[in-house]
Amino acid sequence: LGASSFPYLLWQCGLSKLFCIDPLTTVREQCEQWEKCEKAQERLEVCGEHVFSQSHTEEDCTEELFVFLPARDHCVAHKLFNNLK
Repeated sequence: LGASSFPYLLWQCGLSKLFCIDPLTTVREQCEQWEKCEKAQERLEVCGEHVFSQSHTEEDCTEELFVFLPARDHCVAHKLFNNLK
């Protein structure tokens, strides 16, 4: 993912400043499209579907969540802080 993939990393606010787009949210959404994040997110979603389909289970998706979040945050850390102005 190059810097050109993240052209809008500034706060984007409407006229009233009541509607602002947080650059962190934007970058997180873009990083979730990164191949490593897509695979981890898919495993997390499959786990969630499995857990919620069970009426009684002690299983949770902690492991899948702890794989997805660092992958996404690794991408975010490299993109967000280098491009904020």
